[in-house]
Amino acid sequence: MQQTGTAFPAIETEASDLGWRPGEFILRNAWFAVAHSPDITDRPVLRLVHSRPFRIWRAADGQIHASSSRLKAGDAFDKVRAEPVPVSERFGHVWVWFGNVEDADTDLIPDIPFLAFDRAPPAYARGFNYFHSTYELVMENILDLTHVDFVHGSFRGASHPAEEDEVRFESTSETVTMIRTTRGKPTSQYQREVLGVTADFQDQTLFAHVFIRSGMCFLHSRYSAAPSIPLMQTNTPESRTLTRANYAFGIEQTTSDHYRRTWPQTASMIGEQDESVLRPQNPRYLDEAPRPDFSTRFDAAGLHYRQRHNALVERQKAGDFSYAPGDLNAPGLADTLGVFRPE
Repeated sequence: MQQTGTAFPAIETEASDLGWRPGEFILRNAWFAVAHSPDITDRPVLRLVHSRPFRIWRAADGQIHASSSRLKAGDAFDKVRAEPVPVSERFGHVWVWFGNVEDADTDLIPDIPFLAFDRAPPAYARGFNYFHSTYELVMENILDLTHVDFVHGSFRGASHPAEEDEVRFESTSETVTMIRTTRGKPTSQYQREVLGVTADFQDQTLFAHVFIRSGMCFLHSRYSAAPSIPLMQTNTPESRTLTRANYAFGIEQTTSDHYRRTWPQTASMIGEQDESVLRPQNPRYLDEAPRPDFSTRFDAAGLHYRQRHNALVERQKAGDFSYAPGDLNAPGLADTLGVFRPE
């Protein structure tokens, strides 16, 4: 399913019929990338997924282990049990399974087509941010590829009437992909001052690909006169008010050694800009009475994400935690993003 547009509309349309209440239902049966592999040693590390604690450590033989403490029905607090949970190590991250243990299947770990399968990026190309928000709102923000003009203008290029500006999206029951193509967009301040780009205007293609259950996303941009590096961001829901975003850059995707070392340094600054938008937005959904939302047709991917998320909620309420064949890892995603698997 796709939807396109060519200009920013002047009239807003109401989107309240979606019944959007993020943070009210916990989706189960998903792998969450909770830690960078090099951060896990023989000393247990604590991570939270939907307020459930997971302890993760590396045994003497190098294998990763994880356990989760929880109370059983009728237990007193001094009867907390530490149960082993499914865990895996791929793409430089440690993944824990949140859901029905008998359904755990490593084939359901999202594929990351621009990261090496069995090693982590170097330390300068990975890190984490925190957002004081539900992960559903983080995902919706990511799918709004027009927000980069206003929130991240110094890095991506400020808002400007481009010669062409088209937004389209594709989706499955588990993912949403948004693609924005612009022609004649002003070169950003960062590209001018740090990368030495001299072109006044550029053509750009921006991608955002999100996995609804796990919250993980890919972000990538292609420019006609500047390099770019794809980003993987985990967006793990620690609670209804806190999302941990581990990130890793696919530095092999560019031949510019200067860019691969300087661009990851902006992650904390861009994270602060997103936090400034998300933190005040979160209580408006969690603490206040529901009220109509408004959106433009350039929010089509975000609205579709709401619909897909709500559909998963209804399926799981009915006891269906399965995945539809082919709906998690699209075979053509690497070509869409324009990336390759590192050796």
